Amino acid sequence: MFYILVKYYYLEMKQTIGIVGGLGTETSCKFCFSVNHKIKKIHQQQPHIMMDNVPMSKEQENIIAHGNASIEVAKLLHDSVKRLNVSMADVIVIPCNTVHVFIDQLREHSRVPIMSIIEETAKECKKKELKKVGVLGSSLTINSGMYKEELEKHAIETVIPEADEQHFISSCILRIINLQQTAEDKEKMVQIVEKMKDKGAEAVILGCTDLFLLLAKENTPIPKIDSTEVFEDALVSKMINQ
Repeated sequence: MFYILVKYYYLEMKQTIGIVGGLGTETSCKFCFSVNHKIKKIHQQQPHIMMDNVPMSKEQENIIAHGNASIEVAKLLHDSVKRLNVSMADVIVIPCNTVHVFIDQLREHSRVPIMSIIEETAKECKKKELKKVGVLGSSLTINSGMYKEELEKHAIETVIPEADEQHFISSCILRIINLQQTAEDKEKMVQIVEKMKDKGAEAVILGCTDLFLLLAKENTPIPKIDSTEVFEDALVSKMINQ
């Protein structure tokens, strides 16, 4: 019996998930919990997950939220990926849209695949046969054109916030990270999505893993595509089909 149980474990749970966390600590923990729950529900067994919590300062969080990709942040991410490689992770995920500006160079220095939340979300939009979508995210996410470029590969147009709206969104993300979001933040975010709908957006991508805290299904004027949920499901699918 012991041999059978050990063999079952090896066959079913042979891969280890490595999570680069701390880029929105609450979101990282939610991502880890949700992936664990979804895999356990399917296999009746928990997956092996390691999370490396990146030691991000408030100053660095502020720099990222307002649109700057610093060398210091890139190094923190590189070191985290390196630790997960050394710890024998089989796949690495970063549940933060913004820092995907560094994904190409991180992939170059990783022996194991690093999944992309941007790529997986774009695939989901294609699957839903969308032609035009709104994108909400940090200034760095929007200004880098990551989503625009990836969605264009699937012939999908993007609608992005106006400059003043984008400044508000970036400030709002920082408030969420520091657990200081307000009811007014929710109201203003809904208004921004309403304007995207008026511009022809059929759905809105929550291109920041913290925005789920502001836009619930019942108060979003068009269907929302939560990049975090999409990323969770893509990772779960990869693990159960290994």
